[in-house]
Amino acid sequence: MATKIYYAPCYHAPVGYIEQNPLDNTDIWDHPLHSEHAFIPPMRMLDYEKGKHEGHSYYECPAWKSYWANSWVVFNQVELEIEYDKESGMIQKTNFQNARFRDHILLNEGKIMEGGGQVWSSSYIGTPYKGNLVFQMPQLLFMWLPKKEKNIWCELAAHPETFHETGLEYIANEYPFSRWMRPANAAFKAHGSKFKLKRGAPLYTIRFRGGKNNAYSFQRYEKPHPPRELQVRLNQHQALKQWQPGISWNLFKKDEEPKCPYKFWK
Repeated sequence: MATKIYYAPCYHAPVGYIEQNPLDNTDIWDHPLHSEHAFIPPMRMLDYEKGKHEGHSYYECPAWKSYWANSWVVFNQVELEIEYDKESGMIQKTNFQNARFRDHILLNEGKIMEGGGQVWSSSYIGTPYKGNLVFQMPQLLFMWLPKKEKNIWCELAAHPETFHETGLEYIANEYPFSRWMRPANAAFKAHGSKFKLKRGAPLYTIRFRGGKNNAYSFQRYEKPHPPRELQVRLNQHQALKQWQPGISWNLFKKDEEPKCPYKFWK
């Protein structure tokens, strides 16, 4: 039997322990791009890429198919086009209003003119520009297991064609999402001075491991909002680094049963 995994799209992750004012229109789960008519759902890699690989000598290789059978492609939901100065890291041209840049990108290394003559620089958050624009996209996928399972990991990796078509290097990562409430996201390092990501273009791939039989189903949750207790845990886990910097990985990377302090009960 396949391990069932749910996902819910969200726009931006919680940024602090204090949740957003419920009177504000800032519900991260309620976004126009999340509607059933607009959202482009992830697709199993073998299905999406079948036409490009079928007939090649490796196509029937069980090792190759085993790897990609557990992988899904995540697609871009809104077009993104940027030109920037490689020398300074200043973004010079976009397909969005600069004053609303956080709706489209989160700058990790770079600069942008926000409007009113004010420059926002990543050096304000301690990460100065170092020759390549580095950014994240706020379109996220929050994933969870409806049944309690141990040690289920997701690997977020580059789609094979993204770098060749855009010059964007995906910043790969993996984490145990069975116990770390952390949304999957797109993070890139730009090698060229301009790039364009079309709507519907692959952003990255998600590969799962650790489940029984190494088989998975990946489906969208039937409601826009995940269960309330998961939203609370997501908010706590996202804000933990603000209260205890640098300890999140050590807390979540191990999957150990709590041990009884009394030796005679072991």
